[in-house]
Amino acid sequence: MTPLLLPLESPALAAPGDQALLQRLKKLPRRAQQVFLLSRLDQWSFAMIAEHLAVPPSTVERYMNQVLQSVQPATDPLAREAGYWYVRLQNPQITASERIDFRRWLDSAPAHLTAFHATELRWRSLLAPAQVLGDGHGYRQVRPALSLGGCSVAIAVLLGTLLTLGFCA
Repeated sequence: MTPLLLPLESPALAAPGDQALLQRLKKLPRRAQQVFLLSRLDQWSFAMIAEHLAVPPSTVERYMNQVLQSVQPATDPLAREAGYWYVRLQNPQITASERIDFRRWLDSAPAHLTAFHATELRWRSLLAPAQVLGDGHGYRQVRPALSLGGCSVAIAVLLGTLLTLGFCA
C-alpha cells in the first residue's frame, strides 16, 4: 500500500508583525530579495552568494544593507548604524581596522550594544517572512541583471547600421 501524500502547506506567518515585515520585504528589488533569501533561508555566506550571483561581496553587502534598513525603524539613526555594522561584519572583505572601529563603537555607549542586539533579534524575526517570500525556491535561480550600458551600445550600433544603410540606399 502506498502512503497517502498530503499537499505541502505554505509557511504561515507566526507573529502579527510578520505580515508587515513581509510587505516591506516584497517592496524591495528582486535582486535584494534574492540575496536576502540566500542568506536567511539557505544560510549562505556573503562569499557564497557573491560567487553564485557573479557579483563582488560589496554588492551583496549593499543589498543586505538595503534589506535590513527596510525593516529597521526609519526614525532611529542608532538602529540604522547598528544595522550597518551587523551587515558589514558578515562581509569577508572587512578589515581588522574596521573590526576595531566596530568594537570601539560598541563599547562607546550602552545604547550601541542595545541597538546591536535589537538588530540581531530583528534579523532572526525575519525567518517566517523569508519562508513565505521564498516559497517555491525560485530565488535560487541566477537571472542576468539588465545592463543598460550593454543595451545602449547595442542600440547605438543598430541605429548606426540603419543610418549607414539608409544613406547608401
